[in-house]
Amino acid sequence: MKSLKSVFAASLLAAGFASTASANTTQYLHIVGAPAYRQNSNDTISAIVATYSGNGAGLIATSANGTTAAKIESAKQNEWLIPNYASGVDLVVNASWTGSTAGFASVSSGSITQKFIQENPAPGTVASPAVSATVATAIQPDITLSDTFQLTTVYNGTVKLQGPTSGTYFTKAYQTLNASPLGVEAYRFVASPGAAAAGLTNITTSQAQLLFSNGALPLAYFTGKHSDEGTLVYPLSRDPGSGSRLVALSETGVGAQSTIYTYKPTVSGGSVDSAGNNVAGTITNSPGSIPVYPAGLISSTGVWDPNAGDTGYPSFGTTDQTGLLLAITSTPPANTLFVTYLNIDDSTEAAASGAQILTYNGVAFNPVIGTSPADLATLLPVEEGNYTFWSYEQLFYPTPLGTSVVTGYGTNQAAFANQIVSEFPNYAEVPLNGLQVSRSVDGGQVLQNY
Repeated sequence: MKSLKSVFAASLLAAGFASTASANTTQYLHIVGAPAYRQNSNDTISAIVATYSGNGAGLIATSANGTTAAKIESAKQNEWLIPNYASGVDLVVNASWTGSTAGFASVSSGSITQKFIQENPAPGTVASPAVSATVATAIQPDITLSDTFQLTTVYNGTVKLQGPTSGTYFTKAYQTLNASPLGVEAYRFVASPGAAAAGLTNITTSQAQLLFSNGALPLAYFTGKHSDEGTLVYPLSRDPGSGSRLVALSETGVGAQSTIYTYKPTVSGGSVDSAGNNVAGTITNSPGSIPVYPAGLISSTGVWDPNAGDTGYPSFGTTDQTGLLLAITSTPPANTLFVTYLNIDDSTEAAASGAQILTYNGVAFNPVIGTSPADLATLLPVEEGNYTFWSYEQLFYPTPLGTSVVTGYGTNQAAFANQIVSEFPNYAEVPLNGLQVSRSVDGGQVLQNY
């Protein structure tokens, strides 16, 4: 994936900024979506905002603990300001990557909120963006950038769901959202540090299906060695608010809405990496005594999951002990290994902290090189259909339809959403114009386009 095209303007005088903003009306665009391609999305939005640097535009707040390009790119929440985006209008773009499924629940319901960086009063300025900004303001989002089809989720039509506490239920109508394609997001299976030395370097569709359905498999199932029967491999997963989870369960044939088994090992220690996430601790549970992830509320969707072991991690990366990245990069107990799924950026980050990237059905993901004839002549497994662990990245928006991607939230919000659609191909893991295959549903057959 490309890095940021430019760094935000950091020399804007605060006084000049204040006088410019005070004369205008402030409008807001609230975006939610997939943490799996938050890096692509953050880079896309950053590049658009940078084109308005002459107006004094830039980042004003981030949930990351710094404003380096890597931390902005990896942040779960960011907030940008574009003074004079339109005549008499300053536009604030506030993004919170809470999960694809959660994004559908919010945008298609028209009433389920997500948590964003505080807006009033603004937490920072372009000259001095707020870091580690408080994420506590409940807001109804406008659009979602998701890595699943809406039909893969439960948020279609009128449905009855459990929540927000055990034994309570609610019925809600979810409208069908419109979609604009952006690109392709690929994923990789990743295993604990030490996996390669133990002989775990590949996972097949059948092995992944059994692993998440049964809850654990002997290492011998992966290596074919009698001596590995005493080592157990456990699955780790995101919660049902995550589109990555639905993609993984669809791709492996488990079933997007199936109940699975996932675990929550106890982790001690760790350190913060360059992207601002806690990684590389030590798992302190005894071998054979790894706790399942407890039943509870999926906070991003407001749905209660009563099945212990089916919930999973709410985030990939965090600065505390609760992130999936920390668990998969931590040293496991003896005779124990863990396997999970991550997007390309997060899996690369995990590998830098000792985790093992696995091939899938014997095929490795290769990053996109380009779309020239010479580039397309090289080995590109996703583009040619050889590597199938991927989904479409799409911008979803509610009705009514119009000439813009988004209508109903104001001309300026619609205009910015259209800019995302135009700019995103520059940051997609796999651009659509290089894709030689297609699929109509998550996890469905990959068919050639030629």
